[in-house]
Amino acid sequence: MRGFVKNYNFFILLGGLVAFLLLTPVLQVYAHDSVKLFILWGLCLTLLIQVWSLIENVVLFRFGMTLTILSFFLTGISELYPEIVFIKLMSTVVFLIFFGLALVIAAKEVFSKASITANTFAGAFSLYLLLGLIWTLLYILAYQIEPGAFKGLDPSVASGELIYFSYITLTSLGYGDIVSLTPITRTLAFMEVIVGQFYMAVLVGALVGKYLTHHR
Repeated sequence: MRGFVKNYNFFILLGGLVAFLLLTPVLQVYAHDSVKLFILWGLCLTLLIQVWSLIENVVLFRFGMTLTILSFFLTGISELYPEIVFIKLMSTVVFLIFFGLALVIAAKEVFSKASITANTFAGAFSLYLLLGLIWTLLYILAYQIEPGAFKGLDPSVASGELIYFSYITLTSLGYGDIVSLTPITRTLAFMEVIVGQFYMAVLVGALVGKYLTHHR
């Protein structure tokens, strides 16, 4: 079982990320908060499987497990006591650390491979989606600190709309229906565009070049 997960870890990760993004707008409208939490935790478990298949360092693996348990706990508490802003902030920060750790580990695995496979390309796509989610968490954190940080945001579904805002920013679409208003959120927005363009043009381009070189 572990060998299967290790060989197809990025397909598992990609499937979890795509399912999360596709289900988010449906759950945002029709689902109860507990169902939304279940989906969020399912994504964390998917990421944990991916991290588990790559990490050889026991201490780092245990750190990832601790972050997962802590994120579950803080998210549950924040739903029970939504008026306590500090718990929401802590929950978002823990998720940021967890997703950032997964991104670093996955990036090291994707771009250090001598041979390029379909699983490697699935990893490259997963990294791109992870970038969007990490910026989503940064926007959520900024919004939790300053609720007036965005114009055009529906407070009742703010997290879902910030996912949308993050990905249209990452892909440089920028429809203008949601606008960042504070210096911090504007800086986050243009940094996301720069990182997104650099990732697709340079890093993915280098990956494709390596693949073509090895398959001539």
